[in-house]
Amino acid sequence: MKAQMKFQKWMCLVMLIAGALGLLYAFCYMTGSLSELGQNINPGTTHTSKFTAKQGLNDALLYDDIQGFNTLMMYFGIAMILLAVVLYITASNKRRNYYVSNYVATGLCAGGNIVMSLVCLIMNASWRSEFLKVDFESWKAFNESGVELGLITETHYGDSTAWFDVGFAVYAIIIVASVLLVLNLIWKIMLMKGEKQLLSNSVVSGGETV
Repeated sequence: MKAQMKFQKWMCLVMLIAGALGLLYAFCYMTGSLSELGQNINPGTTHTSKFTAKQGLNDALLYDDIQGFNTLMMYFGIAMILLAVVLYITASNKRRNYYVSNYVATGLCAGGNIVMSLVCLIMNASWRSEFLKVDFESWKAFNESGVELGLITETHYGDSTAWFDVGFAVYAIIIVASVLLVLNLIWKIMLMKGEKQLLSNSVVSGGETV
């Protein structure tokens, strides 16, 4: 039981860190190539792309379109942290015996994290696909010609999908942590049943002795 209690303590901390990681990733999502893409939007009440994309390809306005998903990830990150906090509120990190509140907290935390991570993985893959449809050729040509003509002082161009790819790792880590939390619960239940059986046998043995 001692090893399991140490493990449950670490798992509650891991879930808190995992939630913070999800929120941090959301804050970083619009950096890198997406940030460079956003620099190519004309300022004003009516946003338009500074470069004209070929038919069927995306332009700089994809930066605006993806904002909703980024906001959703931030809400999910906050929810993940709050679900991890519930583990501490129900003392799931230090109780020798788990009660209904601990089962509920663990189920909500693990289940919620897995569902939210799967949603983010699917949507991130979809937006990554949309980013790869950006007319990079027109974008790059516009930036290079702007520098040559002296219209802009620096280029804002980037075709790296690095931050999209990081998301797959982040949410995979959260899912793995959630599965481990469930396995911790199963381990706890098995040990609790073992202790109960041992106590029951001890009582019976003591009664026979008397």
